Amino acid sequence: MIALAAALALSMQAAPGGSPPPDIDLLPPPAAPDPAAVARQEQLDRELRTRRSMLQLHQVGGLLTLASLGATVIFGQLNYNDLYGGGGYTRRWYDWHRYSAFTSAALFAGTGALALFAPSPLEKRLRLDTAMLHRIAMGVATAGLATQIVLGFVTAGKGGSLSQRDFALAHQIVGYSTFGATAVGFGVLLF
Repeated sequence: MIALAAALALSMQAAPGGSPPPDIDLLPPPAAPDPAAVARQEQLDRELRTRRSMLQLHQVGGLLTLASLGATVIFGQLNYNDLYGGGGYTRRWYDWHRYSAFTSAALFAGTGALALFAPSPLEKRLRLDTAMLHRIAMGVATAGLATQIVLGFVTAGKGGSLSQRDFALAHQIVGYSTFGATAVGFGVLLF
């Protein structure tokens, strides 16, 4: 005990020339970083930055898709009223509906591709959360949009037949359902 106190007192004395004694490191010096671990971390950082950028574009695309689907539903309803609801069969909304539908389908596909192809470098457990509800709603919307595309061409191809109105009604119902599923998918992440 006395020897320890003497050693401590000796170490606290100033070194010759009046300078303080050198610092004592009790811990070993840190090991040099493993080059493989550094490379893995840099790769992870790059993938996470890419994912974030793609998902930010996905959010913008989602808003544009929802707006274009809303316009498509409105033009579709106007077209339906014109052709089957006593609107005079003027076909003035036909092209508006058609081109907004093509735009919506392209935006929907592009927006979905951004999410599907975004790198996912971190392991995520499968659980029911807002992201999962978004995926479920968008799965329903994807099925609805695919059905809409088929029904749209079938309905247009039935020009003049008695079944055209029935196909148009089915197209209308699936259109509202698709818009609703898309709105739910957008809303669960927004709120």
